[in-house]
Amino acid sequence: MPSSHSSIRLRRPRSSISTAPPKRCSSVVSIASVDSFSSTVDEDGAQIDTIDTSEGGGSFRNFLTFDSLNLQSTSYRNKRMLTSVKAESIHQGVSSKISYIPHYGVDVCFIPQRFHYTKEELEPYRKIGDPEMDELLQYLSQNKDDGCGCGAFDDVIAYAAKEYQNNGTTLSPTLQFYKHYYEDVPNWVDFDQIQRGIDVFLAYLPVAGCALFYRSLVGGFSIPRIVEVLSATRYLVPSHLASNNKSVGSVESIARDRKRSEERLIDTGGFLACCFAPLAPTDSEENNVPTAASLRPGGKGWEAALRVRVLHAKVRRSLLQSKKAGSDGKSIPRWDTERNGIPINQEDLAATLLAFSVNVLWGIEIIVGKPLPEKEQRDYLALWRYLGWLLGVDTLEKYYGKITSSNTSEHNHLMPIDPCGPRKLNGIDDEGRCGSFESKPTGVDPDNDSIIHAYATLESMILHLLHPEQNSRELVTHLLSLRRFFVFRSEVCRKFLGGPLSDELHIPKSSMNWKGWRKESIHNFVSHVAVKFFLYFFLLFLRCYTVLTMKFPWIRRRAIVWHAYLETKFMQAWEKMHAKRMTKAEASAEEKVAEPKPSTKQSHCPFSMIMAPKTKDV
Repeated sequence: MPSSHSSIRLRRPRSSISTAPPKRCSSVVSIASVDSFSSTVDEDGAQIDTIDTSEGGGSFRNFLTFDSLNLQSTSYRNKRMLTSVKAESIHQGVSSKISYIPHYGVDVCFIPQRFHYTKEELEPYRKIGDPEMDELLQYLSQNKDDGCGCGAFDDVIAYAAKEYQNNGTTLSPTLQFYKHYYEDVPNWVDFDQIQRGIDVFLAYLPVAGCALFYRSLVGGFSIPRIVEVLSATRYLVPSHLASNNKSVGSVESIARDRKRSEERLIDTGGFLACCFAPLAPTDSEENNVPTAASLRPGGKGWEAALRVRVLHAKVRRSLLQSKKAGSDGKSIPRWDTERNGIPINQEDLAATLLAFSVNVLWGIEIIVGKPLPEKEQRDYLALWRYLGWLLGVDTLEKYYGKITSSNTSEHNHLMPIDPCGPRKLNGIDDEGRCGSFESKPTGVDPDNDSIIHAYATLESMILHLLHPEQNSRELVTHLLSLRRFFVFRSEVCRKFLGGPLSDELHIPKSSMNWKGWRKESIHNFVSHVAVKFFLYFFLLFLRCYTVLTMKFPWIRRRAIVWHAYLETKFMQAWEKMHAKRMTKAEASAEEKVAEPKPSTKQSHCPFSMIMAPKTKDV
């Protein structure tokens, strides 16, 4: 490990992982393949009473414990699922296969068909991108004379909004797309509930931010198939990883990589700020700003989500069109669709959505020691279900009637995953209706509970996708090295991910390595104690801050106001910084063409794809 990180001696644990004891039903982002389950329970769920829900030692010890492998909410969800399976077996004579899948220190209670997705069920979704947006970009590329193309800096959403405001007589595909998302909001969207979901994020912003980085980003971006997209687009990855060069590179190259990665992370924060920062009331509105104003059609967050969707489609289109020279000298596709599926496909989109939703809820539970109230969890999942709809994640737009999906006709046999929706959908009838789906009061039937469905779906996708490789480990090291205090950040990450997955990702931890009363040993001892002290000081501060916010409504209200103010300030600073960066990037791009043309755009797309994929082998 480079000495610039810290003078502490680091110990990288061996990659051999000790499996968890059987029958411990827990869930975390560190779980293994569906093919590697170790034990099977009987069909009536007899092991339900063996779930370990004990709280361990004394109260002070519990106060200092941050366990990401044994979560109360997981035991509770498993109990509800197993009880439902047992009731169905008794009353309907239908048996369900229940398996415990251990890996990385946890056992996942895996119940296919009813709650979880198998590998065979998920693979077809990797062949689907975002057909609605992909077809729109194809149209724009063929009709550039209409005023908008699909280049890196073309703001498709701004063009569509202008066309909509001008009440265009010709219903172009661009106008159709914008009009659909502006006027046809799904009937399950409740903007009061969306605002409550925003309040959940703002109330617990400090721990939510930590969970997004250490659990969602580091853990999720260690998925090899996602790393392939990141490497191909040089997004958040070091140069040597993007170019398949084993050498790390110069000091200047490392600094440039870190700066570029930090800018990408700030862009993600800018997107969240656009969605969650409250809008200032205008003179006409005074204090009557509607709930979730930024995410209502035409709002800043609403437009930001659609622009991110366009960005994903541009990346997908660019990767699929990229070519390389084959062994015989002929041009062949660079992207391996058979191995990796369509870039940024429906499974990847759903997994990312759950990383921003479920992983935040998991992170809060790790820090606090208990889950959020179920009402707050459902509100937060409803927020991300709506954002997923805007971002191109297939969702069920109607509970009754024909299911509306962005899937093309050849994929109509696939039900939307709808990861933050009420339940897993297993099939539709001859008229395209989901015959077995019936909305029931939330919390009564686990088959119709967004909490059960979201967690089970994320578990399924992690089982399917999360198998770290060497590129995953290098990306994780790069992300944790973006700023100083590498050892401290690594220790925090280990708390959020758990020891077994952290070991597999080669995330180091400090070690005293005492070798007698030597100067080096004393220095390592002091450094190790300092890291552990600041680690627990930081985690305990997060725990106390979050617990007080949960316990006292008046603190929660003030926390929401204060965090909303910070989000607004961050958004304003990001908009200025990003506008300058986009202007500079476009000017640099124009210098590389033979006949640069002066820009006629009034503004740049805030989420432009300024880092083009590789076009030739390095």
